[in-house]
Amino acid sequence: KDPFFIITQNHKLNNSESVKTMPQLIYFQIAGRGELIRLIAQVGGVELTESTEMPEGVTTAECGSSGSLPILIDGDLKMNESTAIEYYVASIAPKFKDLTPTQRAKDAQFCSLKETLLMSVAKVMFSTKDKDELIAAINKYWTIMEDIIPEEGFINGLTYPTAADLAVVNICEAYMPFLPAYKIAEIDLGAKFPKLKALNDRTLAVEEVAKAVNESTTLKTAAFGL
Repeated sequence: KDPFFIITQNHKLNNSESVKTMPQLIYFQIAGRGELIRLIAQVGGVELTESTEMPEGVTTAECGSSGSLPILIDGDLKMNESTAIEYYVASIAPKFKDLTPTQRAKDAQFCSLKETLLMSVAKVMFSTKDKDELIAAINKYWTIMEDIIPEEGFINGLTYPTAADLAVVNICEAYMPFLPAYKIAEIDLGAKFPKLKALNDRTLAVEEVAKAVNESTTLKTAAFGL
C-alpha cells in the first residue's frame, strides 16, 4: 500500500484511541463551580468521568491549583479554574464545533458572568447570610445579565443553546449556591428578571438540556448546611 495511506490510517487509529480517553473532572458532588462544566459536556457531547479525589500520582499543584477545585485532566492537559475548564470543554464539544469566534466569545462572556454572580452570593452565603447583602449583590449583577439577554431565541441567535444559555440554566436552577440565596433574599426570578427566567425556560425545553438537568445528581444537591 501507499506509505501515505498507511501513515494516515495509523493517524486515524491513534486519534480514535485518544478519543476513548475521557476527560476527568475532579470536584465535589454539588453544583457550585462544577455544574456548568457538566452541562456543557453533556449537552455538547463530551463524555466526562468524575471523581472527588485527585488521581494517584497527580497533585493539585501540577494542575495550577493551591488545593482548590475543580480540576480537569485530559491526557497531558492538567488544569484548574472553572471558567477556563468550561471554555475548554466547550471547545472540544462536537455539538459546538461550528461556532464562530464571535459566538465562542459570547459563550465565554456568559460563563465568566456566571462565575461573577456565583461568587457575589457565595461569599455572603458562607459568612453572614445577610438578606440585605444578598439583595444588593443580586440587584447589581443579575440586572446586568438581564439587560443583555435577548427577548426571544438563544444568546448566539442559533436554533440550539450553547454554553451561554447553559450558564443561565446554571444560575436559575443550581441549588449550590443560588437557590438558598434566592430564598433568603426573597427573590422571585420570574418577576424580577423576566428575560433571564424566560431564557432559562426556553433552554430547559430543549431535549438534550432537559435530559442533562433531569439526570443530574448534583444540580439540586444541598451541602454545607445551606
